[in-house]
Amino acid sequence: MNSIIQADQHFIVLTMVLAAAAFGIWSEHKKWFGKVSGILVTMISMSILAMVGFVPVGSGTGVSVPVYDMVFDYFIPISIPLLLFSSNIVKIIKESGKLLIAFVIGAIGVVIGCFIAFYFIDLGDDAGNTAGVIAATLVGGSINFVATGETLNFSTNPYFSATIAVDNFAANLYVLFLFLVPALTFLNRFWSKKGKIDVVNTEVASEQKAISIERIAVALFLAVFIAAAGGFFAPYLQRAIGTDLNLSILLITVFSLVVANLFPKKLQALESTSFSIGLWMMYAFLAVIGASTNIYEVLKVGPSLLLFYMIIMAFHFLFLTLTARFFKLNVYEVIISSAANIMGPSVAAPMAASLGQKRMVTPAILVGILGYVIGTFIGVSIAMVLG
Repeated sequence: MNSIIQADQHFIVLTMVLAAAAFGIWSEHKKWFGKVSGILVTMISMSILAMVGFVPVGSGTGVSVPVYDMVFDYFIPISIPLLLFSSNIVKIIKESGKLLIAFVIGAIGVVIGCFIAFYFIDLGDDAGNTAGVIAATLVGGSINFVATGETLNFSTNPYFSATIAVDNFAANLYVLFLFLVPALTFLNRFWSKKGKIDVVNTEVASEQKAISIERIAVALFLAVFIAAAGGFFAPYLQRAIGTDLNLSILLITVFSLVVANLFPKKLQALESTSFSIGLWMMYAFLAVIGASTNIYEVLKVGPSLLLFYMIIMAFHFLFLTLTARFFKLNVYEVIISSAANIMGPSVAAPMAASLGQKRMVTPAILVGILGYVIGTFIGVSIAMVLG
């Protein structure tokens, strides 16, 4: 379906992406929608614009949208260092180590949910491989979808493009649900009251050090330099360890943490400036994620594939929720780790930031990257068992 704004109208498309991001940030500060996150507002508004045909849809159409590609290729690598300049790794491990526990529990929930869904939903002759690819992407993120698909020769399957569309749609719905979870008071009985919930108001935090042109220039230079270094060295590391996974995000995270922990006092003055810029870039990225919800492709393949996803996600969340009290997990540890499972670090990190959980930004990225590492292995193993 052609959109009113065409994919090659770059400045107009970029205007809409930044407008959705600005609307989300503005609405959160104005408290227009109560406890609903600004990122939720950003994603929903862009999803609606894409589904009604006002802006280009970001997936499933076979048409590349250069502005969306630019946001994917540049905003995430640059925003990660900006969000991590204030990271004290010792403090993070001490205060947020339970995010790893929550992530592992969530991964177990995905695996069990996949077997339950396979038992109830018939996905056709290649059901085992389809289930394996779905499990891989829900354990670690979409990077595992492609890697597992290539390993299982699933990329030639007719379900491949349809599964991508359903994956975007189902995962986006799930992330929107996660943003609503803190407002669902009837779930409070499951969260630990002992876990530290350190909500930080980004407006207050930004007042610690005045934003200046000097700090903006230095912060952006360092972030782009670190992103460039990660992108430069990633192919060499991939060849050295014999993997096809894109390791640039991992290296960017490592380099960012090294710089942040080697020069904590020097970077302290940049903290509020860099975090504000990085958070804005994450809002823009999630606006593009919202535009990737292609409802038309979902409707073409019927309800079975979508229902398969929903069963896994429902069990995953239920499993995490029921075990949260035992492992003393608070609501933010549950939903951020769950986002790391379902969508990977690129969504879990801005979720942590937008919810005021700055101390969880780095752990969210790290456990998300762990998902990259284990997701493909888990997906291939499930396909072999069910094949």
